[in-house]
Formats: sequence, structure tokens, C-alpha cells
Amino acid sequence: MIEKLDVYNKNKEKTGKTIERNPKEKLEKGEYIIAVQCWIINSDGNILLTQRKLNKKHGGMWEPTSGLVISGENSVQGIKRELLEEIGIDISENDLKICKEIIEERENVSFLRDIYVLRKDISLNTLNFKDGEVINAKYVSIEEFLNMINQGESFEWLKYFVDLYKSLLY
Repeated sequence: MIEKLDVYNKNKEKTGKTIERNPKEKLEKGEYIIAVQCWIINSDGNILLTQRKLNKKHGGMWEPTSGLVISGENSVQGIKRELLEEIGIDISENDLKICKEIIEERENVSFLRDIYVLRKDISLNTLNFKDGEVINAKYVSIEEFLNMINQGESFEWLKYFVDLYKSLLY
């Protein structure tokens, strides 16, 4: 089944338009879809990263749990669904804290990205990679994460999180 995505304006208001989740379908200038991302930080201050399935675009890269908000969902519902689908954890909305909103304007598709943080001790043994998008998970320190970016094991654009992490803990 092909997922449908609601289209929004820059003020995060629905335009009434929906598109199929399809890389060939383009948005017009000033149209956005909502993307969500959740950084999980345990009580030791370590970050939970997941590894993308090898045959997926950017396979093998390490990243926080993320995805797109499908039609009819709000941002919180979207990240809760992604956490359940990708790593098998069902969390309360009250555990999630929205920390940042990023506007990403690209040639084919633009995103309103909502960044969440979940401060929780989650055992790696309890994770369940249900949908096959994720093949592994590990906790890393912020320094290790930065090294992973510098070595090309994680995405360069995720460097924004280093400053956000420091603001959350200090």
C-alpha cells in the first residue's frame, strides 16, 4: 500500500493537497511535507542510533529514528508510529519533547522537520526491528557520534544535534 502524505504551507497549515509517498512526485515551491526525528538519550547521556538496512538508500548509515508523517497524522503520532515500526518501542506522548523545528528546502521536496528528544533508558535487548528498515542499534557518546559523522558513518547534516545535545544537558 502506498502511503499518502498531507501537504503543508510554511506555517504548518494543511493545504488540502495530498501526495503519494513517491520520490518521483514533486512539490511546488512553498509546499512541504512533515518529517519527524527522535533522538533517544539514556541516563548516561548516550544517544541511541540505528543502522539503515543495507539495500535501502544510504544503506548502512547510522541515524536517529526518523520518518515522514502520513496523511491524517500529526507530528507526535508520526514519531510514535516510526518508533514502534522501526525499533518496536511504544512510548507515551508525555515522554516526547519537541526541541527544534527545521525547514529544509530542496529541489524536489521540502520538509518541515520536527525534532523530538526522548530521555529514557531503553535496553538494546528490547528493540525489535519490525519493518526491516533498521538492522542494528547502538548507544554512542556525543563524541563518538561526531567521529561517526567525520568518518562518513552518519550524515553530515546531523551535526546540528551536537549543539542541541549540549543545550539539553547543560
